[in-house]
Amino acid sequence: MSRDPCTRNFLIAALMSALVLGGCGRKSETHDPDSAAPLDSPAGEPAADERNTAESPNSEGQLICTDTWFQWVNEQVQSIHSEVIAEQYPSGLPDVGTDEWFMAVDKLTGGDGAHGPDPGSDEWCFMMQQRLSKTDSGN
Repeated sequence: MSRDPCTRNFLIAALMSALVLGGCGRKSETHDPDSAAPLDSPAGEPAADERNTAESPNSEGQLICTDTWFQWVNEQVQSIHSEVIAEQYPSGLPDVGTDEWFMAVDKLTGGDGAHGPDPGSDEWCFMMQQRLSKTDSGN
């Protein structure tokens, strides 16, 4: 069975396109913080809009990643690093919960403000709780 080269090239191109486009539709394992959790998400996983109100206990059973906890972090950072804040942020720290606040708190507690968990995520909160606990126990 002989096919002309144009038909064969067309069939190969069509097959390759189908494979490439099929791969683009694959769902990612990463979480998009701007979208709500799917209805079939595993139990216990909060929707993205619940991330700052989800009740996540730290090792002592205290709730973290709540609005109250973020205020506590702000107060702790201000009391521990008041001199640095006065020097680097003459108008005071940015508003709690803003991207600028997350970056400032990360830098003030030993991070570089650019690497690490997503700001406001459970991982970020646990990391910050550990940093503040180490600072608190060192005093």
